Parts: sequence; structure tokens; C-alpha cells
Amino acid sequence: MKLFGAVLLTLGVESIFLGFVSYMAELWARHKLNGDTDKPPRFLLALADLTRTLTHVSPLVALTALGVLLIVMGTLLRYLRKD
Repeated sequence: MKLFGAVLLTLGVESIFLGFVSYMAELWARHKLNGDTDKPPRFLLALADLTRTLTHVSPLVALTALGVLLIVMGTLLRYLRKD
């Protein structure tokens, strides 16, 4: 159970990170900043579009909520078997 809890904690942190990065990539692509010749990676924009399609909210909100839920579940599982 401790290992599974650690895996859920890691997935939660990654989910929050991916939510932030995909939201920033979406904003970057939408506003096309002057002077920038680089484009955000397509997979981040695809992740943002998929998240928005499935949840009808910003990827930042949806993936952050998922990340928090995973972190809480992982923490509970790690401390459940502490005895």
C-alpha cells in the first residue's frame, strides 16, 4: 500500500504540472506573442484541447483538481498502513 500511495502522489504532482504547462501552452498559442518564432509542442496543445473537451473547464483547473485528488488519496494510502 505504501508503494501505491507513493505512485499516486507522484501522479498527482505530475498532473498538476502538466495542467499548468498545457494551460500556458494554450495561452501562448492563442495570443501568439510578438517576436516569438517558437511554437508550443503539439502534444501540450492536444492535452489542453482534450481536457477542455472532456471537462468543459480550463486544463489548469481540471488537471489541478485531479492532481489534488490523487495526492490526497496517495497520502491516505501511505498513512493507512503506518501502524
